[in-house]
Amino acid sequence: MSEKLETQQQFSSPGRAEATRFIDTAVGILVGWRRCSTQTAFRELLAASERHRVPLFAMAGALVSLASEHADAPAVGAAAEESARREWAEELRSITDAEGQRIDREP
Repeated sequence: MSEKLETQQQFSSPGRAEATRFIDTAVGILVGWRRCSTQTAFRELLAASERHRVPLFAMAGALVSLASEHADAPAVGAAAEESARREWAEELRSITDAEGQRIDREP
């Protein structure tokens, strides 16, 4: 119960524009990786959010953070970050570049 309260406090809703931007960016990342439609990517993001019981915008922000490895990435909290790692980190480690060379990334 206290974990749920802590999560709710950490993830009080961001502004609508910011939440939309996180979601749009995360969907774009999935479209690029999967070569799928935006609908399919959104469904994957939503399913991951529901599976890990993390708010959609937090899961989206965690995926953006995981994919970008930038200090400017959104702070989304430990639960969302761990959930994103479970969903997509393995795939991120084996991304290939434009020439088809494997790019190994450290976790």
